[in-house]
Amino acid sequence: MRSCCLFRETVLQGMPLANGPLLMKQSIRMRKLARVGLINDSSDVLEGLQAALSKSHRVLVVGTARTEDEAIAFLRACRPDVVVLDVRVGRVSGIKLCEVIRESYPKTAVLFFTADDDQYALRSAILAGAQGYLLKGASDEAIMKGIEVVAAGQAIIDQRLTQQLLAWIREGKRIAQHERIEDCSRADLRVLPLLQQGKATNKLHRSWISRRVRLRLASEEFTSG
Repeated sequence: MRSCCLFRETVLQGMPLANGPLLMKQSIRMRKLARVGLINDSSDVLEGLQAALSKSHRVLVVGTARTEDEAIAFLRACRPDVVVLDVRVGRVSGIKLCEVIRESYPKTAVLFFTADDDQYALRSAILAGAQGYLLKGASDEAIMKGIEVVAAGQAIIDQRLTQQLLAWIREGKRIAQHERIEDCSRADLRVLPLLQQGKATNKLHRSWISRRVRLRLASEEFTSG
């Protein structure tokens, strides 16, 4: 597990000096730097994410973990703004880990970064409290943008998952029309109209998304070129 004992001075090294207005803008940006924790059981994926995010002055990786225990340890020590998580972390469910993070650290946003494009994985992630869901293959810029979006309290879904999301919405509407609850729970049915309406929020709940939610589908820039 990587230590989170990083200092702002390391971020400032190599940054160009500027005149008053520009320097003020840079200072504001530094204060809004998104502190990120990475959780993945693959060292290759962790190294790739670290390399990608190290190119940005907008995000700072403060900790990494390959197991649930390591994840809990760095969450306690670092309290990151955003956790980038896979649907599975070894034998542990990333969905369950997301629930733990959102319950124990409600100020920490969760962004899934995974190869799992299954509709039910997407639904489970949203209902577990995740603010974002991006697929592997997304560009470095897309990942950085996704982190910034969820750090700001908004939500983002990879554009490649549009059909799965629409299928979920249609399924919920069909079930509601026939007054049947089969594949979707009542919590799901409260979520679906809000997803469809695209309302604004700064918080995702475990079993439903509040009426202020705005779910943003990632545009072309959030996917690989």
